[in-house]
Amino acid sequence: MKIIDPERHYYPILRGSEITAAYKLYNRGNEPLIIYDVQASCGCIDINFPETSIAKDDFGFITLDYDSAKNIGFVEFFVTIKANTEKDVFTTIKFDLNVVTSPHYTQDYEEIYLDRRKEKMGGEVDGDLTQQGYYIDEERTVR
Repeated sequence: MKIIDPERHYYPILRGSEITAAYKLYNRGNEPLIIYDVQASCGCIDINFPETSIAKDDFGFITLDYDSAKNIGFVEFFVTIKANTEKDVFTTIKFDLNVVTSPHYTQDYEEIYLDRRKEKMGGEVDGDLTQQGYYIDEERTVR
């Protein structure tokens, strides 16, 4: 497996912005390349990878969608690829960047997260999203 630009340094972005990084990978082996799993070092990255095998001398893409809502300053992420490669079972790619705040107004990560959560879950949950809790027997506890 050969990955194009496995280590990347991105230009700074504003906090709360999202970027997409697509890594092109080639199968340079003699057998079909099968990617079993791809895991990121942060939950702020959504991963899409080929779920079917990649034929000899063909290529595929691993796409990473990064959400900077909870980060500020220099951040560095590692993504581990588990595949049927000959030499190493695990291959790592990485990227880093600086997340900067807006000079006009700086939302903290809780404000950004709550806004996004309301957008995604607004009509699916009854009640105030900040008043969710859990049950123990017949008693309700609010966090």
